[in-house]
Amino acid sequence: MGKFMRNIFLFMSVFMVYSCSEMNNDTPYDSTRDVTFTVDMQQVILDNIFDIGVDSLKLIIDSNNTYDMVDNDNDNIYMCTVSNLIFGQNYSYNYSINDSIENLDSERLFTVNNEDNIIEDFYNELNPTLIKFFVNMSYQVSQGNFNPSIQYVDVAGTFNDWSGTQLELLDDDIYTAVISDINPGDQIEFKFRIDGDWDNSEFPGGYSNRMYEVVQGENILEFWYNDEGGI
Repeated sequence: MGKFMRNIFLFMSVFMVYSCSEMNNDTPYDSTRDVTFTVDMQQVILDNIFDIGVDSLKLIIDSNNTYDMVDNDNDNIYMCTVSNLIFGQNYSYNYSINDSIENLDSERLFTVNNEDNIIEDFYNELNPTLIKFFVNMSYQVSQGNFNPSIQYVDVAGTFNDWSGTQLELLDDDIYTAVISDINPGDQIEFKFRIDGDWDNSEFPGGYSNRMYEVVQGENILEFWYNDEGGI
């Protein structure tokens, strides 16, 4: 199966609730999300570490919740969708062949996002740690506070010495930037600004910065500028 078709399959699996299991919790339904995990086993198959049809592959979340992973389309990419994971919460996880956990320097970590919770891994390899910022400027545009044709938005924080990293327009007044010079466990503070101007930043008047603890892997952070306009 090609990469395009595989991405469609993964996307549909989230909304079809193709769940291998559920985690029990008392969180209200609208505060939980489904997360789809995929792991590429091609290299460990070539290295004779994993024997298709003989060995089993499992996902382990928070050291004690275990789920079977399957390869439904025989492309050596195994997957599993876990339901009822708490929105905004950090989880640790690993993969194991039979009862042998993969050999990594640290546990894998992820944060449950509002949407697009699809995790793509390679067995025995940690994904690089990075932050993907997304900020919605549509409310600021509608209020005349931001003109995308002549103004820009940036993010300034502890990770860039508060100097500002300019965001690029993605679509529909949503701007994005990727920060890679970070490490798991970093406690970062930041704000978005218009035209790099502190007098035109979020939460003016010296109010608190945004704060976040970085986890290993891809960190997706989505905001409305100044927390205005979101539902």
